[in-house]
Amino acid sequence: MSSATLVLREAGSADLPGLLELYRALNPSDPQLTAQEARAAFTAMLGQPGLAVFLAMEAGEPVATATLLVVPNLTRAARPYALIENVVTLETHRGRGYGRAVVRHAIEAAFAANCYKVMLLTGRQRPEVHAFYESCGFVQNKTGFQIRQD
Repeated sequence: MSSATLVLREAGSADLPGLLELYRALNPSDPQLTAQEARAAFTAMLGQPGLAVFLAMEAGEPVATATLLVVPNLTRAARPYALIENVVTLETHRGRGYGRAVVRHAIEAAFAANCYKVMLLTGRQRPEVHAFYESCGFVQNKTGFQIRQD
């Protein structure tokens, strides 16, 4: 990756096709959305206060993404906290620093919004995935729980 070719920016409505390609790389078994379903969901995301989808762009094409949600809070002197979700880099661009750049960009945006912490969860068990998040500055020092509806 050349820093001259890397552009980090917030996604807009015109970025939906590229985002869908990235998300297919993240969860290939997800059912494919219709164009109308995808557009409605993305419009709702873009309208959600505190939510931003960041893109790492190379030569005008999205190659990595991360979603940031800043959540208002009444603890920690009313400082918000943030969640990062849906982190993915196109397989052809992995190992070049794009994912790290977009995650760090999201972290910087969270701290610029006065968040006292930034959290993420990963279901990936591969040591290299954990090492990636550690290289972004995350520390694995909490226990995460989730419940899903099938």
